[in-house]
Amino acid sequence: MDMESLARQRPRAHDGGAAAELAVFTATEELLQETSLHDLTVAQIIKRAGLSRANFYHYFASKFDVVVAMVSRLLTDTYTAEGPWNSELGRSRQRALDDNLERTIGMWSTHGPLICAVVENMHGHPALGAAWNVMLQRFVSAIAEQIEHERAADRAPAGAPAELVATVLVCGYERSFYIGQRGLEPRIPDPGATVAAITELTLAGIFGAKRRTKRARKRKSGADGPIAVAAVREPPAPATGGDAETKATILRATSELLGEMTLDQLSVANILDRSKLSRATFYFYFGNKDDAFIELFQSVADRIVQGFVDLADADRADADAIRGIIHTWLELDAADLGVLRNAIHEWPRRPELRQRYLDTVATMTTTLERIIENDRAAGLAVDGPPAAEFAAVLLWTIERSIAGSLAGEAHLRDIDAVAAFLGDLLVSAVYGV
Repeated sequence: MDMESLARQRPRAHDGGAAAELAVFTATEELLQETSLHDLTVAQIIKRAGLSRANFYHYFASKFDVVVAMVSRLLTDTYTAEGPWNSELGRSRQRALDDNLERTIGMWSTHGPLICAVVENMHGHPALGAAWNVMLQRFVSAIAEQIEHERAADRAPAGAPAELVATVLVCGYERSFYIGQRGLEPRIPDPGATVAAITELTLAGIFGAKRRTKRARKRKSGADGPIAVAAVREPPAPATGGDAETKATILRATSELLGEMTLDQLSVANILDRSKLSRATFYFYFGNKDDAFIELFQSVADRIVQGFVDLADADRADADAIRGIIHTWLELDAADLGVLRNAIHEWPRRPELRQRYLDTVATMTTTLERIIENDRAAGLAVDGPPAAEFAAVLLWTIERSIAGSLAGEAHLRDIDAVAAFLGDLLVSAVYGV
């Protein structure tokens, strides 16, 4: 699907420049600063734009149609002049990256509420996802071309396909921007706070061990003992009453169904049919399908956190050991994929899931932050951006890349290849090897 067709899925074809269309765009962008896309209504847009319903529907079929057109218009406006990643190949790497990232973040920040709305809804509305993907692919293509240029000049090592590397990096840019824009992570208080970490991440992703680094000077105060990792949540005590096997049957049925459909499509009736239990039995254990999903997610999340925390006990002087732990950590249990896919795609727009999800990532981020600080003090890791923001950008890059793989996004469909590169990326970014 090309950019023009994305922008024109409307009752009639228009050029996007009519006064009524522009009024709708302005009204929608203003309203997205006040409410979510989920809660936004066409009636609100019409009222703010000062239009009639007939006038609105002459141009647009729905609020999602409006947002698709706005994203496509943003893409057109961005690339009429030199785009954020259209700099000449081979320029001074650090200067070019800093400049490009600053401009990208500036452009995205100007339209922050719109971009956040797209990120939050792109997996539930294919047209939004397709429109945003057109934008991201422009970045991916430019970065992949830079990677191939550097490899041909023997300044960057061969490795994962350039398109995979570029896509992972763009995933990191998108997610870090979103987290900073929404204020979801204290380590990333705003999008601008990510520039140093993203620049370092990009250099590590492209140049690997060939990038110029300076190993941190070993400090006498460097900790030689074990790292105080973030506490892993203790499983809750079983609720009194009921039967554990019956509850497990409900959860197993829910998990199986989530491998076949989305959380939006799932119904209690589906769960009852699969589990062969009565409605009364289901509601004895859970108030609704979301309660069952949250319990499933928390169980999966606890296992994922424990797998990552194992990194703190590894021999981190051995780069291959670190890569192995990351790869093992990302070897997801097939039985968990449906739950994890829905959680990764739904957390930005579901308040009941969001805080649990953020807490899960925060626990791993705290662990990685302490590892970076400890290993810099011990002279194992290289100097770089502040450990807190660097750890956050690294973890959110991994999270978004896995989300893209589970969604079948271009260049990320081979989850084993993605996991292998993410292990290499973390080792290179933190340890310079």
